[in-house]
Amino acid sequence: MPEPDPIGAIPSSLMAQAARAHAGRVALRYGEQSWTFAEFDAAADRLAGGLARRVTPGERVIMLMANRPEYVVLQCAIERAGLVRVPVNARSTAHELGVILADCEPAVLFYDQTTADRVTEVKGVEGLWRVQVDGDVANGGPSYGELGTEAVDRSRLDRATLDDLNSINYTSGTSGRPKGAMLTHRNWAAVYRNMLIDRNIRGDDVLAHIGPLTHASGTYFVPWFLRGATSVIVEGGAIDGLLAAIPKHKVTVVTCVPTALTRIVNHPGLDRFDLSSLRMIGYGAEPIPHNTLEKALRKFGPILVNNYGQTEAMMTVSNLPAADLFVPGTKEPRVACIGRPYTFVEVILRGPDRQPVAAGEIGEITIRSDHVMRGYWRMPEETAKALRDGWLWTGDLARMDESGFITLTGRSKEMLISGGHNIYPQEIEAVLTSCPGVLEAAVVAQPDPDWGEIAVAFVSLADDSTLGPEAIRTSVKPRLGIRTPKRIEIVPNLPKTTNGKVDKNLLRKRLVTAGGDA
Repeated sequence: MPEPDPIGAIPSSLMAQAARAHAGRVALRYGEQSWTFAEFDAAADRLAGGLARRVTPGERVIMLMANRPEYVVLQCAIERAGLVRVPVNARSTAHELGVILADCEPAVLFYDQTTADRVTEVKGVEGLWRVQVDGDVANGGPSYGELGTEAVDRSRLDRATLDDLNSINYTSGTSGRPKGAMLTHRNWAAVYRNMLIDRNIRGDDVLAHIGPLTHASGTYFVPWFLRGATSVIVEGGAIDGLLAAIPKHKVTVVTCVPTALTRIVNHPGLDRFDLSSLRMIGYGAEPIPHNTLEKALRKFGPILVNNYGQTEAMMTVSNLPAADLFVPGTKEPRVACIGRPYTFVEVILRGPDRQPVAAGEIGEITIRSDHVMRGYWRMPEETAKALRDGWLWTGDLARMDESGFITLTGRSKEMLISGGHNIYPQEIEAVLTSCPGVLEAAVVAQPDPDWGEIAVAFVSLADDSTLGPEAIRTSVKPRLGIRTPKRIEIVPNLPKTTNGKVDKNLLRKRLVTAGGDA
């Protein structure tokens, strides 16, 4: 491994510095357990030392577990040991785990009781060092407890440079083989810098984590840690647990996907909880239903913040702070708006000719920034498609107004052409979810002999709603006109991916399986 870069520090080194500054304060809570900054830092050092003695720098380490304190300690330890973190969603199947395992060829796999069944089922783990973090079970090497009791040899730690690989973060793979986005220490340092500059992160914050730490929720841990704030990991990530944790720990910040926020604002016992400590609710990863946003604003006030990013440009492409949530001069929220680019991120919308489009025109979001991935792991052709002319081409379509505010219209692959008209599903979904009684909506294309393609809307309703397809169509047609879905299907719930996003691929398959009848 090259000698350390004298110009910059890797994030885990900065965490050690923060731990010294805030040594006696509480850094992490989980149930009735807590760790001070000094205790967290010491635990990470011990684990890092044990890993560095046994694993060659640059080797991959899979992390497959539910939200728990060991995850964030390991995240820091793996980085300090010069290894490459490979986070895998705890809800992944044995098949999905096997694909990632075969692709990244890890040296170690950390898991817990909730994922032990997948580790047992998956092929290719023979000879792999497997460590259960919530027990003494281990194969091929020391147990988690043994790793955490070893002496620290500092000469083996913090030797990675900013341009060494930090993590491989796999895309969901819903459209085929998952792609592993390679993120360096420099990439992650840029992510945290972006947040610390443009997000209102305070040292007296208490941040609650309910989403998977393997994904967006885990990304928020470090910048708040660097500020000296406390993180609370909600056991099981359940909404009931979150609502109980907010008054108990005086939680000030919550981040979640819109699906979780929909469950929060529609929780039957919401008014029983004292949520007055909240000063910020962050949401992102997918479009928010119009009704969810309005209910959240009525309940919590203007404290909602939208964030937009991608696995390939982790978390920090643009953000919409609470001050910009409403259209100027109105009380109308910017439902599909993802705000303006972070200070150190350049965003240009481009047309099919690769040239910038005019303000108000639809174009593909392209990004240039220090936090854009190095490329896809062992997929040079896919890398060449995504990284062109020095820019990341996201596949997301949007409009940008003259003030730089970006409004998503959908994925380029999701756009459908019906009767010669371009139809963008996300715009239709925003109108559908403004209908009273509609919880969520997803629009997909279906081939049609007369129109070429038609828009099919899957809609879930509130428990007390009596809406039917015709009533919804009548309500939205004045605003959508020719874009009104030709079919509207009422479903109990929209299917979700392991990350909590609406699974549109499953909806498309449902149409095909039913022969066009959902």
